[in-house]
Amino acid sequence: MNRISRKLFIASTMTLGLVAPASAVPLYNTNLKFAPGDLVLTFQKIGSTNTIYANLGNAATLYRGTAAGPDAANRLNITDLSSTLTAAFGAGWASDAGIYAGAVGVYNTDSTPGADIVAGDPSRTLYVSKARTALGAVGAAQSTAWNFRTAGDGAMSTAASNIYASNNVLATNETASLTTIASTSVSQIDNQNPFLSGTIQGAAYGVFGGGVQQAGADISFGTFGAAGSTEFALDLYRMLAETGLDGQVGGATGALLARQSTYEGTITVGTNGGVSFTSSLTAIPEPSGMVLTCLLAVSGLTLRSRRRDA
Repeated sequence: MNRISRKLFIASTMTLGLVAPASAVPLYNTNLKFAPGDLVLTFQKIGSTNTIYANLGNAATLYRGTAAGPDAANRLNITDLSSTLTAAFGAGWASDAGIYAGAVGVYNTDSTPGADIVAGDPSRTLYVSKARTALGAVGAAQSTAWNFRTAGDGAMSTAASNIYASNNVLATNETASLTTIASTSVSQIDNQNPFLSGTIQGAAYGVFGGGVQQAGADISFGTFGAAGSTEFALDLYRMLAETGLDGQVGGATGALLARQSTYEGTITVGTNGGVSFTSSLTAIPEPSGMVLTCLLAVSGLTLRSRRRDA
């Protein structure tokens, strides 16, 4: 690089603010398909050599919903995973009870008190799913919220580190796209979501007892509002390691307790492979006429129970 070009490069870098982040914030590989803080939907199948990572976008700006800050927009058909699920697990994936799905996200693992707040989320803010055992009502949690008040701050650090390590596979894989089939030899999904025996899941990411995933079933879970026929339904929770910090969304005045999670909305995977997110009923674009009447009538009912091993 000649002297003039070097000067221009340095000047443009300073102008654009392209400076190295603080060393306390772990860096992902420069993969434009993934960034720190993205919510990643994962799939694994008992006995399979394949797992799936699906990047759903930034957790704080897209999925921070009913419980903290401005409501997230309900989003239908975020992505279509039908071809990916078929390639990884076969054409009968929608009726395969051996497939498990979950969703997790974290920006960084910095445990320094008052560390940087990014998009309203303090360091080690966790976004973690939990299985719904029945469909229940759109816009309301059906599962019990995660709570680390007793487990303590160490559990937050363990969870953040393990979620970070698992999602980092998307960044370090140079060929990764928004959705990637990763072999179990590369993926950490199966490592971080272990089975104690049979279909009984152990502690996910080292701390979430009973797992963050939901098992598939041989029949449809039922219809979940405008999201349609559903195979997986996952309540998404947000958990802050710290509260009372200037600039954070939710809990700035102590209204939210540290390490006690809040419901943000529900992620669904349809029997057709479509992924949707709902945080309330009214904001979803609804069909009209008789179809609307029927959907509203069933959305508040428990249509089918699904057993979930603890």
